[in-house]
Amino acid sequence: MAQDPQSPDEQKQPDAKDAAAETAPAAPEGAPAAKAAKPAAERPARPAKEAEPKTAPRETPPPGSLNEVIAAALPDVSIAAAYMVPAVSGEAVAIELKRDDVPAVLQVCRDDARLAMDYLRCLSGVDWQEEGLEVVYHLWSFEKRHELTVKTRVTYEDAVVPSVAAIYPAADWHEREARDMFGIAFSGHPNLVPLLLPDDMTDHFPLRKDIPLQEIEEWQGENLREGAGEGEE
Repeated sequence: MAQDPQSPDEQKQPDAKDAAAETAPAAPEGAPAAKAAKPAAERPARPAKEAEPKTAPRETPPPGSLNEVIAAALPDVSIAAAYMVPAVSGEAVAIELKRDDVPAVLQVCRDDARLAMDYLRCLSGVDWQEEGLEVVYHLWSFEKRHELTVKTRVTYEDAVVPSVAAIYPAADWHEREARDMFGIAFSGHPNLVPLLLPDDMTDHFPLRKDIPLQEIEEWQGENLREGAGEGEE
């Protein structure tokens, strides 16, 4: 018995690629052949960067600068280093002290009429790794329009600095934040409890450079900055 012919719906439909090939016009004779797609270019390796110096060139303050005023007011305090720092206006000096001398120096900075530093702009921590931890105080005088940076360093094993919250009340929360982020304790603080971290998180300090993710975070940050400079996402 002869089979019924296939219905139109059952007949094989031409493939879309075949149909396009059949209908595409032929290239004119002598025309150059179409170029093959280029493979994705591999991104060249980033050149290694030279290590940046940890300390900038230091300029000695001129005679009569803030460090000399402090030295005259506190002859028993030894200023380990004094140097000029960039400033928008007025005199700006940085000094380095032993930690036990910090309260006396900040007291003089606030109360001595020649200094009149009535504003603690910031208190921050710095992790210098093998060189220890540093606490930095930024003081400003609204009257005199000059500023002073006070620095002191401690070891990881003895990361304790006297509190200055009784001298500058603004130091209260700054010191709590430094304790959270760097594990620096401030002796004499009225309420040194966690400010940014959970109350039971007392053995993990996110801004220290020995945390497990620190190297990854630094690598990501460098790539993001460089990529943004090249127009990348």
